[in-house]
Amino acid sequence: MPEIRNITDELKSGENRAVLVSVCTKDDTEETCLRSLDELARLLETAGGTEAGRMVQNRETPDRATFIGSGKLAELAEFIKNDGGIKLAVFDNELTPSQIANIEKELPDVRVIDRTMLILDIFALHAVTGEGKLQVEIACLQYTAPRLVGRGKELSRLGGGIGTRGPGESKLESDRRHLKRRIAALKNEIESIERTREVQRAARKRSGMITAAIIGYTNAGKSTLLNRLTDAGILAEDKLFATLDPTTRRLALPSGAEMLLVDTVGFIDRLPTQLVKAFKSTLEELKYADLLIHLTDAGEDADERARKHAVVTQLIEELGAGDKPVLEVFNKCDLALRDIPFPAGAVEISAKNGEGIEELLSHLDGIAANGKKRLELFFPYGEMSAYNDLPRFATVISHEFTDDGVKATADCDERAQGMFKRFVK
Repeated sequence: MPEIRNITDELKSGENRAVLVSVCTKDDTEETCLRSLDELARLLETAGGTEAGRMVQNRETPDRATFIGSGKLAELAEFIKNDGGIKLAVFDNELTPSQIANIEKELPDVRVIDRTMLILDIFALHAVTGEGKLQVEIACLQYTAPRLVGRGKELSRLGGGIGTRGPGESKLESDRRHLKRRIAALKNEIESIERTREVQRAARKRSGMITAAIIGYTNAGKSTLLNRLTDAGILAEDKLFATLDPTTRRLALPSGAEMLLVDTVGFIDRLPTQLVKAFKSTLEELKYADLLIHLTDAGEDADERARKHAVVTQLIEELGAGDKPVLEVFNKCDLALRDIPFPAGAVEISAKNGEGIEELLSHLDGIAANGKKRLELFFPYGEMSAYNDLPRFATVISHEFTDDGVKATADCDERAQGMFKRFVK
């Protein structure tokens, strides 16, 4: 395995040129280490950085003091010195505050961050709504505050650059003596958001409309699929975590029935615990959804496809949604290697060019119809309160006002069938 390698002599210079560092332990293989570093490079690119080199240290376990060991750290320092333009070292593992301090003693002119800090940085970069920014801020404070507060060098660097977004310099400096109070206040605000989401979920449940959450590894094409199906107008880029804030849209199915689609935050291997906690109210959409649409990138090789599928499946279990029905959808089928078979029952699509979308809609139509019955109803004008309740518990297809009352056609689940039985024509 290569120790350090230059990517190119023509890389741009600047604050965001970075060297990537990893430890390959006895529990890892060379292939998994390199794949993880490749993903770290994609994360760095998404954050606006440029890879200038890599270092991989082979040892049974990480060094408790410097993570890579004093010898390798000296070698890393020499490489950075000779390069002259590297200002950032990104470790593909979680570092302790003491490890960061020890590493930076040997790399005095380089900002040191770990994989979690890089992911937090990307979330801070891509959060758009007030809710998203709030969730990112608490995650950043919970993780980075112990690694920053009281250490002047890091605080002096918070003016800009990768690993310094999120709360920002002024907020960290002003709140560093009151972090617990700030985090408590943020938690209260997030609890308020959770209560609002609970009300919204209850309303969706009463409507009887099926909710499907689109899940998958980051960059699998979830936002592109939602745009294709509903014209949602969500930013869809070929970057990790290109969209962060959840979006819910109505989907009109070929039969005339409707379904709610929820675009969720992309998953990734070793998704920071702080983000999972901070985005609890958002990620719980999976637990309350009626269906999970698991989107997988079909353009990757079989091993990578299986690895990412397993990461998503494990996170679904951890979030308490392992018992939900799952529709397996393989996106980017136009880029797929045809010698790699797809699982039986899976739907093959290309969200970008529309291939397979009709088949996907047909599958969703069948799922939406399962357990529901289309009823022809008549509500006399003396029973208008019951008619006004209809959209809350069923999917109304059409309605017509007559001289004596309202005729309505609605798709009703078992509960709604019982509630409106006396109005069936």
